[in-house]
Amino acid sequence: MDSRVLDVLRLLDGSWRTPPRITQLAVQVGLGQSRLEHLFRSEVKESIRAYVTRQRLAAAAQMLTASRERISTIAFAVGFNDVSNFNHRFKKHFGKSPRDYRRAFTS
Repeated sequence: MDSRVLDVLRLLDGSWRTPPRITQLAVQVGLGQSRLEHLFRSEVKESIRAYVTRQRLAAAAQMLTASRERISTIAFAVGFNDVSNFNHRFKKHFGKSPRDYRRAFTS
């Protein structure tokens, strides 16, 4: 894998709750924004935005099953600013609403 993509992955894995802007990532690895986006998609098989969203949703799923925190609290904790958007993306990714996901894994 391209070392610049690995650098971006390390940066994103360390800051997925509040990731740097793509322009900032591009500067840090010495690429233009569009070149970075193209290279990342080519190597990782998804966009930077999709990667960050997937990381956030995975963390949310873990929190849903390991705690009794309110769903809205979890949504904000993993970096979503809107609970409705969080619910929509969670259901699209996991096939269940956050509430139903929690019920399925804690019953």
